[in-house]
Amino acid sequence: MSTQIPTRPSLDGERYDISARSFWTQDFWKRQEVFAEFRRDCPVSYHRPYESTLLPPDEDTPGFWSIWKHEDIKYVSRNAKLFDSGRGMLMEDFPEVVAQASQSFLCMDDPEHAQLRAIVSQAFTPRRMRKIEDWIKAEVVAAVDDVIELGEADVSEALAKQIPGRIFADFFGLRDEKDRKYVMDAAEAMLAWDDPHIAQGRDALEVYGDESMKLLDLCFDLVEERRKKPGEDLLSWCVQAEVDGRQLEDWEIGAFFTLLAAAGNDTTRHSIAHGLNAFSQNPDQRALLLEDLPGRLDGAVEEILRYAAPVQQFRRNATEDTEIRGVKIAKDDKLVIWYCSGSYDEDVFTDPMTFDITRTDNKHLGFGGGGPHFCLGSALGRMMVKYTFDEVYTRMPDIETGTPEYQVNNFIHGVHRLPATWTPS
Repeated sequence: MSTQIPTRPSLDGERYDISARSFWTQDFWKRQEVFAEFRRDCPVSYHRPYESTLLPPDEDTPGFWSIWKHEDIKYVSRNAKLFDSGRGMLMEDFPEVVAQASQSFLCMDDPEHAQLRAIVSQAFTPRRMRKIEDWIKAEVVAAVDDVIELGEADVSEALAKQIPGRIFADFFGLRDEKDRKYVMDAAEAMLAWDDPHIAQGRDALEVYGDESMKLLDLCFDLVEERRKKPGEDLLSWCVQAEVDGRQLEDWEIGAFFTLLAAAGNDTTRHSIAHGLNAFSQNPDQRALLLEDLPGRLDGAVEEILRYAAPVQQFRRNATEDTEIRGVKIAKDDKLVIWYCSGSYDEDVFTDPMTFDITRTDNKHLGFGGGGPHFCLGSALGRMMVKYTFDEVYTRMPDIETGTPEYQVNNFIHGVHRLPATWTPS
């Protein structure tokens, strides 16, 4: 039931306290039940500050609005002048220097955002994507080659992590196997700052800072090398790229490298793991896929991105007084747009809690809600997921996953471990 405080609607009870760290230790589906209630009863809700250890809240720390419905998430995402990104990208506040060093143009507004995005988007043109398509297929084949004879493994680590990790490493010209593992591990830990398994006794800010600095230090060394001897890789393109007579500074390249290490590695890794588990949990859908793999693969990819997209939320701030669904939002108020709720909105998706690879017109929010911050790597992400499932279900069609272990995390719906068995080739 909704309790109406002037302009600040919410839902009563501990069950609805998404600002409590304990909320995020719950099962994903338990959380989805709560999100469904917010969509139905309080689609624009107000919450106390999150119990963060990045910047622990004090009595003056403001709370935040949550935007739960698909339509409203798209509205906020696509109105960048009314809802800015430059004051932070997540429900938790970061120290400014940490955010600038690791979140790149996700944490910028125009004109700086447009200029930097224009430079790095040169690496993601359709022509470049077509050029690397065969190479991505080859990387996926090699990753499956490495595990297929085992018959069992933690596929989150041995397969799902390796595919985007290898592709990202080659994309940036990382040839050394030690550097590749270093980047994969740091990227995973950086986005799981709240998870005890990752933290190993460190507080959240220490985890995020340590792991992002690892990536930055490696990048700065590589930038120096690429300036002397550029190659045919993304880092060389970033070093050489120019828009309106301006080239990227080292810190900007470092922040982009750190962002893409996390966004390119970790998100795709978890999409693959969730997808493998979804097909094991829904054998009817696996049977449908195997019945017509070429014909149903694209639909399966889109449903994986809806049903199990790893990015759960992003943040905006209001630049002026406004309203959403009649709820007054004040200038400077923080808003959190919940993609993991919007992609389950009953007004957009029939039977959203069901995994259904035959869905048509699948308007999921797996790459965001549109607008200037729509995911630059969406084509690359789709490509990696598609070729992974094509290769796996061609060569390992009987793969069965066991019980997954999930991260404790309010940003990424991450998989720590996913045991699986299959018949070796």
